[in-house]
Amino acid sequence: MLLAAWETAAELLPDVAGDPASLAWAAPPTTELGITSEQPADNGILPVLDTLIGLGPLSPNDNCSKPKLAVTITAAPAMDRAERQPLLWEALVHMAHAFGYVDAEADVL
Repeated sequence: MLLAAWETAAELLPDVAGDPASLAWAAPPTTELGITSEQPADNGILPVLDTLIGLGPLSPNDNCSKPKLAVTITAAPAMDRAERQPLLWEALVHMAHAFGYVDAEADVL
């Protein structure tokens, strides 16, 4: 679902904003991908993601689980799908590694 949302945003947003080449950017264009548990448990603490979704295929986690996984991608705003998909997989692997899933690889995501 996360991948489909990024694909949809990457395909639709340039049409809404206009020709990216004609825009004056205040900073490099970025896209943030994230998975967050936003509903606190009865004790007021956000549940860790492992309890809500199956992260087992990513690998054992080398530290405590987190209630959020996120990564920011800085890239050209109007890439075609062939350029965008490898960048997305690289970003997802980076996100998994940064949050303790040190053995995560693109083929298991």
